[in-house]
Amino acid sequence: MESREQPLYGEELSPGAQVGGYLVERTHYRGGVATLHRAREVRTGAPVALKVMRPQFSTAHGALRRFQLEAETLRRLRHPHIVDILEHGALADGRPFIAMEWLEGRDLAAELAARGPFSAREALEVLEQVGAALGAAHGAGIIHRDLKAQNVMVLPGESGPRVKLVDFGVVKLLTPEAGPGLAQTSTGWVLGTPLSMAPEQLRGEPPDARTDLYALGVLLYQLVTGRPPFQGTTQVELEEQHLHAPVPAASEHAPVPAALDAVVRRCLEKRREARYPDVDAVLGALRRAVHGSGPGPVRLLEALGLYVEARVAGPADDAVLDEVDALLRWVGQRMEAAGLRVVVEGCNFLMGVLALPEDAEAARETRRRMLELALALAAEPVREPGRVSLAPALHVDTAMLQPEAQGPPRLGGGRLLRLSVWAGAHPGRGVVVTQAALAGLEGAFPARPLSDRPWPRHLLTPG
Repeated sequence: MESREQPLYGEELSPGAQVGGYLVERTHYRGGVATLHRAREVRTGAPVALKVMRPQFSTAHGALRRFQLEAETLRRLRHPHIVDILEHGALADGRPFIAMEWLEGRDLAAELAARGPFSAREALEVLEQVGAALGAAHGAGIIHRDLKAQNVMVLPGESGPRVKLVDFGVVKLLTPEAGPGLAQTSTGWVLGTPLSMAPEQLRGEPPDARTDLYALGVLLYQLVTGRPPFQGTTQVELEEQHLHAPVPAASEHAPVPAALDAVVRRCLEKRREARYPDVDAVLGALRRAVHGSGPGPVRLLEALGLYVEARVAGPADDAVLDEVDALLRWVGQRMEAAGLRVVVEGCNFLMGVLALPEDAEAARETRRRMLELALALAAEPVREPGRVSLAPALHVDTAMLQPEAQGPPRLGGGRLLRLSVWAGAHPGRGVVVTQAALAGLEGAFPARPLSDRPWPRHLLTPG
């Protein structure tokens, strides 16, 4: 009987094309190197995922070898949380294909977009399964190298979500002995997804299992906050953050334990030697963080933030820079003497935070004292008049009280630390204060309205 394959070949397989024992139903996803089709097994009628390399890559030796490596990898990795491979082969025109189980669900990125961030316990439940899959791969001498939310499928389950790890298209073997006929992917190539790539990947260095642990930390942060830890408008900007930027705290954007921040930070260490040694160590630390055997839970409370920026007019010579340093040291001392704790510090600014009393009158009195302090800072004479000035801003919003393993709880995080929203666009003289910080004190502190987006803001000027 004449094959139906040949006349139906094109850029992608058309509905009705037969590939081996499978009949194509529709195109599901077009990737950069391969196209994923939904098909049915002719014999049983069971749905199948058919991954077929695009024609322009079928003659590229490197792409073809990686595709074949993925097929061999999946064939060897039988695990409850890794997609099952049914068959792999080649079409009549030479294009390789992989037939896999069809997973009826959506990927973790779509799940996040639909339902929002996960709680710490929900994230642990997902990562227990992802970690088990990674552990099995690492035990077989295989690194995934492209772990991300789009490569984790979420399947409905009676006792909660069940997940499966997919797309081993850029795997690397840890040892040449990992399997017969499986060539290692060449080093020196940057393979993976920039949003979750480890620094060693970006530098083109040989990856190892700890490379996947970096991506696991990215995924953990994304699960509980709804966004990746590093974002950039260009790929270069994003890569620079992975290589050099400090790891942001998930607890600044989500009500998670401070101990979870420590897990993310260690996973995202720039030097792989400083990361966890293996997946089991990551999961053990995450369990302790989530189940509370370490520091206690995070608590939301109302707090006041005082942000003070040292502004410089004109070129900054040594005398001006010395003046800025001296001013900020003095400001920090004044903040601490007033009961504020400095939680954010930069080369030309400081931010102090103070928890407000629960009693409304006591909280009002605290806000009054902080407004007086801010006005005193704005009026402070400087050694470089006309060139250096202090620009304070005040706001009241929710902050997080985060228990520490040692010492007193740390106050920080929450909406109060969104400085760009309430502390920016200072007119240059006086004190910017939001309505939340000024409420009930308008008579004592006459103010000029500045704006009402995203919060009403006012300007106080020293008397």
